[in-house]
Amino acid sequence: MWKVWLRRRFGNRYAWTAALFLAVTVWGGAVVLRGLVQGPTAKGFVTAFDGGKADPTRPHRALSAVGARLDIPGDAPGYAQAAAAKTAAAEQAVGKALEDDRSLIQLYGLYQGLTGRTVVEDPADPQHAVVKLPDGNLVFVQQDEPDPMAQAAELKRLQLALEQRDCQFLYLQAPAELDPEDEALPVGVRDTSNRCADRLLVQLDALDVDAMDFRQTLKDAGGAWGRWFYTTDHHWTQEAAFLCFQALCQRLEESYTQTVPVGEGGEETVPIAIPERYTDPDSYASATLSGFFLGSQGKRVGSLYGGVDDFVLHTPKFPTRMRYVSTYGGQRDGDITQTVLFPDRVAERRWFEGTPYEFYAGGDNAMALLTNYYNPRGPRLLVIRDSYACAMTPYLGLVCSQLTTIDPRAFSGDLLTYVDWLDPDVVLVLYSSTMVHSEDAYRLLSQSVPSKGDSLRWETEK
Repeated sequence: MWKVWLRRRFGNRYAWTAALFLAVTVWGGAVVLRGLVQGPTAKGFVTAFDGGKADPTRPHRALSAVGARLDIPGDAPGYAQAAAAKTAAAEQAVGKALEDDRSLIQLYGLYQGLTGRTVVEDPADPQHAVVKLPDGNLVFVQQDEPDPMAQAAELKRLQLALEQRDCQFLYLQAPAELDPEDEALPVGVRDTSNRCADRLLVQLDALDVDAMDFRQTLKDAGGAWGRWFYTTDHHWTQEAAFLCFQALCQRLEESYTQTVPVGEGGEETVPIAIPERYTDPDSYASATLSGFFLGSQGKRVGSLYGGVDDFVLHTPKFPTRMRYVSTYGGQRDGDITQTVLFPDRVAERRWFEGTPYEFYAGGDNAMALLTNYYNPRGPRLLVIRDSYACAMTPYLGLVCSQLTTIDPRAFSGDLLTYVDWLDPDVVLVLYSSTMVHSEDAYRLLSQSVPSKGDSLRWETEK
């Protein structure tokens, strides 16, 4: 009899979904109660209404209300303010309990998956709604469509300023998660990142600004577009970054030059030459951490909605010796695993708290300066970057004698002052397609306020 009852009530997906919804509701109530009862500020919240017994010097009188005895000091000065403060503290305790309890995110994601939702809205931040593609990859979408003419004009200004300093320039268009030829978005969802990037590249060509489209590099390699990206994160994989690094090295060798020292204090200009071992995949060892990475989209919807990613550690087999100085990581000396790679970022699996992607380059530093002691005759590069450059920075550091990276989202110094100081052979701007939407990211010659990068420069000069 009970088996028939179960089949009638839970024999289809919708019944299970309803049951899960009830479970989530009950779980949420339990978490809220736990936040009130166990939270670090909850005790203070209760103390506000216990007649001030924690302070024996405060007068109080017994009052009886709804059958409960509360010793409330009704005539105590400032009591209303104290009670309001404790109430706010209790609300914060509840909020923290909800925020810290990742089980709610997991159950919420599971519910979204069981109901077949391909778009998971974020009421607090609509721009970061999570969209699931047919191949299972999770993406963010950009729905505004700015005219990138201003971005192109700023890059032209930068190119002209660099030409006055005998410095070469190349713009690198990194991809976004969506296939530029087949975005495969759900009905009613649109994204403009690829269209904006296409328009920017057309305008750069018209302005005679050198540019390279990594989207085409990945398309030429063939295969499904989604394999170049993490399932749960908005960044490209290490495989994609290395493939584009190889293409960039070929472009540098074909079209760019560097200055090398000759004799006593002399120098000459020669074509950039990059030893084959730096671009040979067999020169690197790979180790895969299975189920290790929950990316930026995955953290919003949980692993039960979109799964988790493997994370690949890519390290050179040949010896290295470097110094890596960054605004957030300080000075690091040693081989590549002690400098521009950060093993502590992958020391343990922490889906919601950890960021394994920062294994490469240590994350989004305002500025970082790498000196390669084992390649003193390599080119000097300055890379203006967004977070996509993290995955490529270690490879570029190997082919350079000196590599500098600047993230304009955190850097506010005068760029040309740094160009004069560093004297790079080539300046690269590496931005993903989503960055085209930000005119500020391209306004690179308008920054004049001292920043953390200035402190780094001054300390290095000392």
